[in-house]
Amino acid sequence: MARSSRRSSGKPRRAKPARTFRRRVDDEVIDDLLRRFVELVKRGLELMLTQPSALAEHDLRRNPALVYGPADIRVHIVWAAWQAYDLDWPAFCQHVLTHPAWQTVLGVQTQADLDAAHSGFDGVRVRLIELAVHDALKEGDKQDARPASDPPPAQDPYAEYIGVSQVLKALKKQLRPLLQRLDAHDPRHPRHRPRTYRTRSFLLADLLRWMVHLDSTNEVIRVLEQHPGLAGAVNFKPGEIPSPATFGRRRMAIPLDDLKAILNALIDVLTKLKVIDGRAWVIDLTRVPTFSSVSKHYPTANGKSDPEAAFAGYPDNDGGFQLGYSLLFVVDFKSELPFALLFADGAAQDSPLTKPLLEQAVHDQPDLAQRCFLTLGDASYDAVPIFEFILERLRAIPVITKNPRNAADPLADLATDELCVLRRPSVCHRALFRSRTAVERTNSRIKLTFNLKYHKQRGRNAVEHCALFAAIAMLGVAWVALDTGHPEKIRSAWTWISLK
Repeated sequence: MARSSRRSSGKPRRAKPARTFRRRVDDEVIDDLLRRFVELVKRGLELMLTQPSALAEHDLRRNPALVYGPADIRVHIVWAAWQAYDLDWPAFCQHVLTHPAWQTVLGVQTQADLDAAHSGFDGVRVRLIELAVHDALKEGDKQDARPASDPPPAQDPYAEYIGVSQVLKALKKQLRPLLQRLDAHDPRHPRHRPRTYRTRSFLLADLLRWMVHLDSTNEVIRVLEQHPGLAGAVNFKPGEIPSPATFGRRRMAIPLDDLKAILNALIDVLTKLKVIDGRAWVIDLTRVPTFSSVSKHYPTANGKSDPEAAFAGYPDNDGGFQLGYSLLFVVDFKSELPFALLFADGAAQDSPLTKPLLEQAVHDQPDLAQRCFLTLGDASYDAVPIFEFILERLRAIPVITKNPRNAADPLADLATDELCVLRRPSVCHRALFRSRTAVERTNSRIKLTFNLKYHKQRGRNAVEHCALFAAIAMLGVAWVALDTGHPEKIRSAWTWISLK
């Protein structure tokens, strides 16, 4: 039997309005953001002539065609401005000549100056624009940028290695007020239990675990028993190391709010020392596995040893589907350090969590929100509320790729294209989007270097504690590297921190 067709109501179907690129973005906002983008490219091209990064130096050495001189900078920035504005050449020239700010940035005064730059467009190398963005955003990376009025860093006599006990002592000194606040959570002990452990000791012992890549609490106890000086650094008396059960109970007694306060304190210090720059924010979600398995013999309703965990949606290295939770990051491109974290269920998706995470970042780090100029993310964040927040609250360029599931035609303008500053895809958009790789390196370091992938905890509260411990350890290593006069080691842990 043939399927009956739906009856028509007789009313003509209202056509949807066509999507128009930049329709919902104010002209003043577009002009300001694009001018800052061109200034970024200009600064990067100037730096590459005198202080190229390792990446730029490598590319310039391997490809002689990329070598340029000071006279080529104007041609490249005029070309980048023209491509970013997405106007025809006469309209672009008219806009530049009627805006003195643009004339200052581009170094032009007349139509003849613009035409002279236009004649050199055939020699523009797009790779130079990409390298210029990288070098401008990385300016000052792995350098001590503290003010001259501040005291010099305490130089460590061992430039190659540093003892983890020295790292812990430096962190205790920096975080003393917050550690004293933790002591309020010390439990009362009856007279038949004279041994007393401070809550701060368990925090420091867990930071030790994540810094030196120890797999379990039993291994932490073994290391503390073998190194009495290290036990003293975490305020344990030699021969009185707690049992694994005590470690697990007291670790979970540390409030999450106190751990977040310690994390924010380290972020504030690194921001003041200009380690965390805040101009380019990179967003990404990663899955944190739990120490769980599935079996019909487990008494829980879903047959999992961790009933709060959910399937992460992709297979692990053993071929089975991974159980765990989600961790959403905001990472600073320059330092590749996280400054905002949001912990969620394993089956959570990126887009619904992004706006709460950005609101948290703006609230906790207002100075970084003022500096924000770029916000980068993959196609998972191609949503109107995210674009609106980036433009209205951060006043930044959203550098987010199109989600192919939002339209049948990949070249058609989407609802988010009305809120775009740079056309997608375009040369300028791709040049900025390359900076997104910073968050992948951060994910790899927190999972492998700081051992978050191989923790042995079950339950949402326990795994969230592990994620915060790993993030605090990552930021703590960066601060100690700068404090001891070794800014080149802010992203080093395995190759620098030693148990000896």
